Amino acid sequence: MLSKSLDKVWCLVRESWLEFLDINPFQLGAALAYYAVFSLPPMIIIIVNAAGLFYGRKAVEGQIYVYMKDYIGVEGALEVQKMVANLSQYSGLTLATIIGIAALLIAATGAFISLQDSLNFIWGVKPKPKQAFMKLVRDRFMSFLMILGITSLLLALVLVQSAFSWLNNHLILNIEGSQVFIANAVNLILSTLVIAFLFAAVYKFLPDADIKWRDVRVGAGVTAGLFTIGKILIATYIGKTDVASVYGAAGIMAILLVWVFYSSQILFFGAVFTLVYSRKYGSNIYPKQYAVRVAYKEVEMGHRAVNKDKGKYEEKENVPKDEDEALRE
Repeated sequence: MLSKSLDKVWCLVRESWLEFLDINPFQLGAALAYYAVFSLPPMIIIIVNAAGLFYGRKAVEGQIYVYMKDYIGVEGALEVQKMVANLSQYSGLTLATIIGIAALLIAATGAFISLQDSLNFIWGVKPKPKQAFMKLVRDRFMSFLMILGITSLLLALVLVQSAFSWLNNHLILNIEGSQVFIANAVNLILSTLVIAFLFAAVYKFLPDADIKWRDVRVGAGVTAGLFTIGKILIATYIGKTDVASVYGAAGIMAILLVWVFYSSQILFFGAVFTLVYSRKYGSNIYPKQYAVRVAYKEVEMGHRAVNKDKGKYEEKENVPKDEDEALRE
C-alpha cells in the first residue's frame, strides 16, 4: 500500500518536472522579474499606506524589514527599507499626486499581468480576441484586488503575531528555553499558511481558467512548502554572493531581480504540478467563458524558406504566386 502511494507521488513529481522543463521557465521567470522590479515600489506604497491606517506607517515599514530579511537577507532588507522610507516622503494631495496615484495603480499591477500571462501559457488557455478591452479592465481590477489581498494577509499576520507575542510574554514566560523555539515554530507555520493562501488565490483567480478548490489546495500547499524551503536557500545565496556590493548603486535592483527570478521558478513548478495533479487525480482545468483552450505544437518544416508561407496579416491580392504555379504557367 505504501509502495503504491510512493509510486504515485514519484510519477506525479517526475511528470510535473518534465513538463516544467518544457515551458521554458527561465524565460518566463526573467520576464516576471523585470516587471516585478518596476511594480514593487508602487506596490509597497499602496501596502504601506493601507496597512499604515491601522498600525502606523513606521510600524509597517519596520514590519516589512522583518519579513524581507527572511527572503533576501539583512543587507537586501535594509535597502528595501531605505527605498520605502524615500517613497514615503512624497505626500500632499496635489494634481501631480493624483496623477501619480493613478500611475501607481497601473504600474503596480504590471507584475500580476505578466504572471497571469505566464499561468495562461502553462495551463494552455487564452482569452478570446473580441474580449480584449473587457479583459484588460478585468485584469487590472483583479490585480488590484490581489494587492489588497496581500495587504489584508499582512494585516492579519501582524495581528496574530502581536497576539502571540503578548501570550508568549505573559503565559509562557516561565517555561525555560521554550520561548525561542515556540516563537520560531509559530512564525514558520504562520508564514507558510499565509504563503499558501496567497498561492491559492493566485492559482484560483489570476489565470483565465476554472479550477476546483480541492485541486488548488493541493497545488498551493506543495508550492508553499517548496517556497518556504526555497526562501532559505535563496536568502543564503544572496547573502553569500554579496550581490548588492557587486552592482553598486543598482544593488537593490539586482537583489530583487535575483530573488523574483528564483522564486518564480518555484511558483511556475507549482502551477505545472497543479495542472498535472488536476489531470491525474482531480477535476481538470477548463477555460473560462470568455477564454478558449489553446495547444502549442512544434512542427519541423525541413530546410524550406522560413518566409515561404503566407503572412498572418498579408492581403490575398498581394500574395505572390507560388513557385509551382509559376512553373506550370
